[in-house]
Amino acid sequence: MSNQELGRRGEELATAAALAEGYQVIERNYRCPLGEIDLILQRGDTVVFAEVKTRRGAGFGEAWEAVTPTKQERIRRVAAWYVQEHGLALCTFRFDVFSIQGGQQPWQYRWFQDAF
Repeated sequence: MSNQELGRRGEELATAAALAEGYQVIERNYRCPLGEIDLILQRGDTVVFAEVKTRRGAGFGEAWEAVTPTKQERIRRVAAWYVQEHGLALCTFRFDVFSIQGGQQPWQYRWFQDAF
């Protein structure tokens, strides 16, 4: 399985987990000139900007460890762009991380809500 396919499957698992918890998927792989956000979810008046990190195993650490302060800042800037573009200033916002270990069965994930 290619890295791209691994990432796509990780995003599918994260999407399924969010839907099972009552979230609505607003966008997948939202792109703007400042970068990309993997998932934008909503439940009630809370909008969630979620980063999905998927790894085959823990040999290089857990997937969530790849969401560095630099990556967090980039996500914040893209989220601000999205909020302005869609007029969502009155909503509550949160930044989550889905950390997924894939490639083996069963796949495992951890959902860090309000991660940063």
